[in-house]
Amino acid sequence: MPGACRRRRASAWRIVPILLLAAGGCVENPGSGDLVAPPPADPATFSGHPLWDDGRAEISAYEAVMPRYGFPRPFTAYHIVVKEDFSRAQLVKADPGHDPGDLVPVIKMNQVYEYRTGIYAYRQMLSTFHARAGMTLLKLTLTSFEWCGNTFKEYTLRDGRGRLHVHTYWDGMAEADYDIPAGPDLVFHDELPLRVRSLPQTAGTERSLRVVEGQVGSRGPKPAIRTARLLAAETETLSVPAGRFEALRWELEFPEGGRDRFWTAVEFPHLLLAWERADGASFHLTWTDRLAYWELNRPGDEKHLERAGRDIIGSP
Repeated sequence: MPGACRRRRASAWRIVPILLLAAGGCVENPGSGDLVAPPPADPATFSGHPLWDDGRAEISAYEAVMPRYGFPRPFTAYHIVVKEDFSRAQLVKADPGHDPGDLVPVIKMNQVYEYRTGIYAYRQMLSTFHARAGMTLLKLTLTSFEWCGNTFKEYTLRDGRGRLHVHTYWDGMAEADYDIPAGPDLVFHDELPLRVRSLPQTAGTERSLRVVEGQVGSRGPKPAIRTARLLAAETETLSVPAGRFEALRWELEFPEGGRDRFWTAVEFPHLLLAWERADGASFHLTWTDRLAYWELNRPGDEKHLERAGRDIIGSP
């Protein structure tokens, strides 16, 4: 179906060589640079679980606040997580009939933000594409627009090298390319809402990270990279608009100060229940569902967004 987000299972695939934050991933033939296909995603892992093969997407809505111009801006944020087949050569979703040797299954996450600032609104979407085997970030894109102009950013990982390309409407930032170091400890701040879900969900899990500053914004300077410690602190009962959950609290701490907190559901698929950021932004789950959203485009399908108060997976 033209334009539809249909997906099919890959029969053979390869990905870019890099050590992975999680178990699994591809390797490089020393001295030659040749790629060796990684093993299929482990069904016992978060990204390899058969849940992602059900032909639907996970849609989660959050009661959110974004600071902008010195004021908190309340809005509803949406996170969409779905498995897709990806073209390794083009780094885009592969259509049916695509060369199976060029396919790599990915877990895609879209973060959709729309909030008003006085007379005009910001509309932003950040997409991340993680290789299903190992959760390596292969691509990140950001679109941001409001009445002042348009901005587009794209990070890609090719041949073990990361690069961020930016187009903005700001003087001195019209167009630029930045090399981003690759490695098992390098993460973008924006991918953490999904990445923490893929880590071992037990108190005491810890990672030392280099965190690329968030890319959700209209400016495009060379991003700062800060060291940080991510720790799964403890399990606790958490109340959010969606209900009460047994949750694992994660702490992301920076040596120079500042801390993010994430709460993931103890029950699989370890939903992101809440995210409270050092900059004052916050996200608290209001509802979640699994939907083939690309088919819900007819008048009246808006009813699927009116979910407040419905039963939530994992809510006691």
